[in-house]
Amino acid sequence: MGLSQALATAMSGLRATQAALSLVGSNVANAETPGYIRKTVNQVAGTTGDFGSSVLINGVNRELDQYLQTQVRTETSGAAYADVRSSFLANLQNVYGNPDENGTIESAFNNLLTAFQGLSTSPDSPSARISAVSAAQSMAQQLNATTQGIQNLRSNAETGINDSVIAANNALAQIAAINNQLLNNGQTDASTASLLDQRDQYINQLSQLMDIRTVTNNFNQVTIFTNSGVQLVGGTEAAKLSFNPQGTVTPNTLYNSDPTKNNVGTITINFPHGGSYDMVSTNSIRSGKIAAYLELRDNTLVKAQAQIDQFAAAMSSALSDKTTDGTATPASVLPQAGFDLDLTGLQSGNVIHVTYKDNTTGLTHNLSIVRVDDPSVLPLSNTA
Repeated sequence: MGLSQALATAMSGLRATQAALSLVGSNVANAETPGYIRKTVNQVAGTTGDFGSSVLINGVNRELDQYLQTQVRTETSGAAYADVRSSFLANLQNVYGNPDENGTIESAFNNLLTAFQGLSTSPDSPSARISAVSAAQSMAQQLNATTQGIQNLRSNAETGINDSVIAANNALAQIAAINNQLLNNGQTDASTASLLDQRDQYINQLSQLMDIRTVTNNFNQVTIFTNSGVQLVGGTEAAKLSFNPQGTVTPNTLYNSDPTKNNVGTITINFPHGGSYDMVSTNSIRSGKIAAYLELRDNTLVKAQAQIDQFAAAMSSALSDKTTDGTATPASVLPQAGFDLDLTGLQSGNVIHVTYKDNTTGLTHNLSIVRVDDPSVLPLSNTA
């Protein structure tokens, strides 16, 4: 081996060591940088002339366990889902208040019972009457305040969906852009590794918003799907999500898979080459923040409101319902037999329960007649 060959071999080793030291310094400096992955130099042996071997730099490796990364993203989606629900349920508990505190439904109801008990023992007492009316007004105000609190939480969930869709679209666009840069790069150098770190951060952000899975090809491009199979990013193109928030949310503002009956916002995915569909009605998002917001807005908080409505309806029924005898069929229409129902004064939501016996079969039938002024709620189910 000549002197020049020996020097060339030594220089290749020095260059490899210098590159490795540079990466070590970068690893130490970025030890606390979010999303940074430790990197190492990929070295291969090379022949220098006819004799001896040199060392060549054949790219930069990211020391990353991809299986562990996939599991972390799955758990990230689940944790984000649980965090959102926990936060909202804590706020819902604040709306209800503690049973032993003032300013709650329980305290208002107990005060109403006490006032009515006093009125029942002294029906002619003006003070007892005033106390009963005041307690009833307080009860109504507390029910209204609780309803408003629940609807405010539903409105917050609607806002949360809108903000999450904006964040998801940004992450999807950035991932597609980095995919394009990686396609044009064609190398596995430090700049490529840095791009991969950046892309992983956007994918991690996306995993907080929804459940996803990824597939990487030989060009370091990633394709992203939801766990239900909807493609969000394919190569250098990304789908776009759209959301149509409906503003004020009320107890009658409910989700329905029928677009003509739906009156809250829904999420639509629009694909790069045309085509779109509703991701809410197809249950395409099953975890992450977006899934939690949808579950709260359309299910959990709706059930909470229904419980308040049922409680208010039961109180209203107890205080206003009365049983009256039917009116026998006039002789002018005999020989028919039966009773007339007087529906005078029936208000929207009032129910008349009728029990009758079929003399032919001997069977007893129960019938409920409900006044409904809002045709959008029809047809009613037997449990409505």
